[in-house]
Amino acid sequence: MKRIPPPPEIITGKCTGCGLCVKYCPALVLGMQNKIAAVERREFCVACGHCGAVCPTEAIFHPEAKVESHLTTGPGPAVNPEAVLKLLRERRSVRFYRPEPVPREVLEKIIEAGRYAPTGSNSQNVHYLVFTDPREIVKLREITVSGMEKAFGMMGNPIVAFYAGFILGRKTVKFLQDYIPAAKSVIESTKSGVDRAFWNARAVILVHAPAWDSSSAFNCVAAINYCALMAHSLGVGVCFNGFIENSAKYDPKLKKFLGLPKDHRCFGVMTLGYQEVKFRRLVERRRPSIEWR
Repeated sequence: MKRIPPPPEIITGKCTGCGLCVKYCPALVLGMQNKIAAVERREFCVACGHCGAVCPTEAIFHPEAKVESHLTTGPGPAVNPEAVLKLLRERRSVRFYRPEPVPREVLEKIIEAGRYAPTGSNSQNVHYLVFTDPREIVKLREITVSGMEKAFGMMGNPIVAFYAGFILGRKTVKFLQDYIPAAKSVIESTKSGVDRAFWNARAVILVHAPAWDSSSAFNCVAAINYCALMAHSLGVGVCFNGFIENSAKYDPKLKKFLGLPKDHRCFGVMTLGYQEVKFRRLVERRRPSIEWR
């Protein structure tokens, strides 16, 4: 059942009746009564905080979306476009990590960034599962690699692949079949002691959310990407890991090990560690495919 947060409170002595909160409330919670703002549809509130953030006189208080003064001088934003683009281009997938662990306080800062990612209807429904114990990471890797070996072995069977096409789709099955040689190389290397599945990660962060919520996939991807950018700013390298993510969706043994709620699904995983080498140059990407209308 969807949780209904409490509505905002209007401090009538501070409200000037400018109407900005009413105009910018995306859930249509507020209206104007007697020339000041008033809560008219309390059950619509999603606690996004737009009303308090836009109010020029601090006349709105929301217990779940408390506001604070802007942290930068001037109109904002906090950084210029050039700095944002440089940050986005600097962050790379890091697969080689130094031996030292990532302290919990650093991981908490990384996850704190994910807290401010947008979520559908402001549900804030992203959950984090964090592995830092080396023994637990080894178990996670062993189960994941074992599941990969079984899954890709099955995709090599024409009969299994045929019926899997009805469930996964023909193109997905074809993609998996094309990836079999690379998957085998990863599995064999990892089993021989060269970890090409987790790259000897010092930490692993998994994001999950209710499978029934159509916004969960976006919510988790947005949150983990915010985390990745914060990690980069802290000198921590990350690599998004599709091996764990896909195994967490389909492998019963891994599902049991992770212990996610039964109605939840994994929507993203990344390995972390202090990066071994510094990337010294920015790299170009293909031009985006755009259709203007």
